[in-house]
Amino acid sequence: MTQLPQILAYGVILGIFYGLVTIGLALLFGVMKYLNIAHGSFMMIGAYTSYWLFTLWHVDPVLSIPLVMVLMFLVGCILYKVLFSRLSKVSEDRRINSSLIMTFGLILILDNTAIALWTTNIKILSTSYSGKMFELFGVRIPLTGLIVVGLTSVAILALHLFLSRTYLGKSIRATAQDWEAANLLGVNIDRTYLICCGISLALAGLAGTGFAIMYPLSPDIGLRWVLFAMVVLVLAGMGNIKEVFLAGLIMAILEQLSAVLIGGHYRGIASLAVFILILVLRPQGLFKR
Repeated sequence: MTQLPQILAYGVILGIFYGLVTIGLALLFGVMKYLNIAHGSFMMIGAYTSYWLFTLWHVDPVLSIPLVMVLMFLVGCILYKVLFSRLSKVSEDRRINSSLIMTFGLILILDNTAIALWTTNIKILSTSYSGKMFELFGVRIPLTGLIVVGLTSVAILALHLFLSRTYLGKSIRATAQDWEAANLLGVNIDRTYLICCGISLALAGLAGTGFAIMYPLSPDIGLRWVLFAMVVLVLAGMGNIKEVFLAGLIMAILEQLSAVLIGGHYRGIASLAVFILILVLRPQGLFKR
């Protein structure tokens, strides 16, 4: 019980980061019904971009976020034009299956390219605030974790305002509900999908920068973290965007508790067990009606 506040603090930070990793994946699936399992690999590209901006030109990771997000937004637009635009007029089931196969191929391309360029050696982005902690009511909180929580809060507020207050955001919401009806009402579906895909990868770039601030880098992080994102996505309900962060908090706190109760080596088993239970007992997710 004395460790509980510390466990909850780390669980909240990890859960918010899980939500940040998942939100772009949930947006793409919720609007376009594309399952981009290469989302983690794009996050890895964003992390390495932030790392090299800091290593080569001493650009602080926090300051490099706008550049990383713009670059990843452009990559998302190219990805849509080259691959995903071919699936925009097919049925939802075929979109899911085809996008799954396409993005699995992207994982192989991106991960092996990263290995060729940067080798498999682990890299650490060490800033002036790396490793610093501060204490609040006896709970030690890493400064890097607090920075990621702040960045995530700003990103989610900006995404909410964009989707609810702008014409393009309302077009995205209308397209997510019924793209055929939205098309009949004058919404440019192709442009909406293009912007949505760009935003999804921009959020992956933001998650990659957050990862680089908190964790060591290697080319294999993409596949590992997209698995976490898939668990959170299933927990929240496929296509649910608002509930992603609550699902991330639930999963992260369960992981932290299991690490204390049964050992850190078995923490991943808790996530897998939750994933299987949700699929068996409530396949639509905890928050899906």
